[in-house]
Amino acid sequence: MTDTGWIQPGDMDQLDPRTLVQRAAVTDVVVAAGLLFDSGEFETLGTLYTADALFEMDPAPEGFPAAVRTRDQITAGLAALWRHNRETVGVHSRHATSNLLVTRLSEDTAEVYSIFTVTGRYLDGRFDLRRLGNYVDLLHREGTAWRIAHRRLHMMAPPPVRPGSSPASDPDRETVA
Repeated sequence: MTDTGWIQPGDMDQLDPRTLVQRAAVTDVVVAAGLLFDSGEFETLGTLYTADALFEMDPAPEGFPAAVRTRDQITAGLAALWRHNRETVGVHSRHATSNLLVTRLSEDTAEVYSIFTVTGRYLDGRFDLRRLGNYVDLLHREGTAWRIAHRRLHMMAPPPVRPGSSPASDPDRETVA
């Protein structure tokens, strides 16, 4: 790890047993969030967030604000989005979270970049791609458990992976702050 906290991918210094356990716990939280949303288990989903968590989506999907603050409001908002998808749109979502990269890890803070794909199975039997983007999750350790303190969804363009780096120079690429 460097002074900025950035973990260089492939750095052998980050492979001690304690760090591997922490990395596994952190990635489990990131993956569990999508699985719990899909199954409608919002009480358990709420336990994955800190009490003062911030959840941001850019752009926000229909029926969901661009930013929601606090565990209770995040859980209520996601439950309302889930009901909207099921009852109004007639779709059952399936989140696939992949390419998880732990970019920072200390005793009480972790940052994880990942890709998410949301497919939908509609009541009429159709399947389609509903969303595609990146999660940037900042987690804090609370006792023996990791919790999401800030989740940012980037659905227009991938964010830079390394802090301080700039997106690839592409004039047609939109950047999301």
